[in-house]
Amino acid sequence: MIIKVTSPGRVNLIGEHTDYNGGYVLPCALNLSINLYFKINNKESRVKTDLGYSMSFNITDPYKKSSIHWENYVFGVIEELKKIKSDLNNFSCDIKSSLPSGAGISSSSALVCGLIKGLSILNNINLDNSKIINLSRNVEHNYIGLLGGIMDQYTILNAKENKAILLNCNDLTTKYIDIDFGELEILLLDTNIKHNLSNTEYNVRVKECKQALKTINLANNKKYENLSQVSIDEINNAKNDLSVNQFKRAIFVYNENRRAIKSAELIEKNNLSEFGKLMYQSHEGLKNNYEVSCKELDFLVDQSKKIDGVAGARMMGGGFGGCTVNLVKRNEIQEVVKNIKKNYKSNFGIDLKVIIAKPGTGISVVRI
Repeated sequence: MIIKVTSPGRVNLIGEHTDYNGGYVLPCALNLSINLYFKINNKESRVKTDLGYSMSFNITDPYKKSSIHWENYVFGVIEELKKIKSDLNNFSCDIKSSLPSGAGISSSSALVCGLIKGLSILNNINLDNSKIINLSRNVEHNYIGLLGGIMDQYTILNAKENKAILLNCNDLTTKYIDIDFGELEILLLDTNIKHNLSNTEYNVRVKECKQALKTINLANNKKYENLSQVSIDEINNAKNDLSVNQFKRAIFVYNENRRAIKSAELIEKNNLSEFGKLMYQSHEGLKNNYEVSCKELDFLVDQSKKIDGVAGARMMGGGFGGCTVNLVKRNEIQEVVKNIKKNYKSNFGIDLKVIIAKPGTGISVVRI
């Protein structure tokens, strides 16, 4: 028997870098996915990808960090599952993907969630979605070194077709929002600037936010658990005690949370022009206050402002590369892409990758 797991990527419409700060996000799953085909292999374990990468090992081997980055996702999943069941079966896993890596659409979380789902079924380990989320976060924190939140994993596991999720990352309360963009399509423009977030300032931002929270709590005699819980008055009360960067991070988180909540209301009311304005505001905050953008991302967002057919655009994901998410009139996409690709190539000498994204469903399993 073969277990086929389809694990989707995700688009975060708005609410960036708020998940690990206990704030609001507004993601949906993508129709692009990683497909993983599992079966028991009594001889050895083997993982093979359609990109030509492969690895072989015995599942009983002691854990050793690999110098090959993607292999640590596999080893991390195995180590976390061994804590639940020590005698895992050797297995084969063939991976075929329509999900580009390094574009900020959560290919790594899709891989980890897919591996956990498939291997748990193969080994008769009963895991609900909340447990898979926790295991996946452990893998990224402890084996990859990326101190991210739970938005990606939650979306991959719980998404519904044609719906976005307004998710409160502090208490995991959710509201599903119908997505009907009418004449508009979600267009992703991949800078082709690849980023390994654990080697960038992503983790620095996490630490800055924790430090800002500690200072704000002291200044206001509060015991907030997350930066998203503080008010603008409490941030300003602590301004003299915060570093310039800590103040800017706190201001961004405060504003981005409100943008995410307002965006859900606007999408429900089909007021997409106002939602587009919030997308641009989000990018400005990510660029100037959170400082996770780069010149290539800024260029793409600036270009979009010159085109009537674009309702809104912003950088998406961890930053320092990856892609922009754009809302574009369907009948103008070809012209928009043609012009931006040309200008991007002439400015940076890099080919722009284009993805027309459709909202998709959460992770699924088929037994073949």
